[in-house]
Amino acid sequence: MQKQVLYGELAEYYDLIYSFKDYKKKAVRVKALISKYRKSDGNQLLDVACGTGHHLNYLKDTFSCTGVDIRREILDVARKNVEGVAFEQADMITLDLGREFDVITCLFSSIGYVKTYSNLRKTVRSFAEHLKKGGVVLIEP
Repeated sequence: MQKQVLYGELAEYYDLIYSFKDYKKKAVRVKALISKYRKSDGNQLLDVACGTGHHLNYLKDTFSCTGVDIRREILDVARKNVEGVAFEQADMITLDLGREFDVITCLFSSIGYVKTYSNLRKTVRSFAEHLKKGGVVLIEP
């Protein structure tokens, strides 16, 4: 099965397929890393390639969260899963939200979807352009 199908027409089954994931445990680890390394004073968090939003369910109690994903269908599921989080459709390679964040996360090996070194450079540059001074970017390879 192509991953694009999983994130598109089969998006409603994504959570069932990944039901073994311990999102709460990962969020605890993410919060610890943020506490250790973040120097900015704010609490704005951007989750890039947020999928169905389950990491955000455990981060929204500490941060003001925004989730972005390239697929509308997966964002439709995320909006049903998580209340109190803004979701926007965006491509991490060409990200242009017009604002900065204290924390940017890109979890669950999602960075691999950029596929080329050229796109990886563009993506990291777009993350840097959205990061407040003293903020932290967490990329899970």
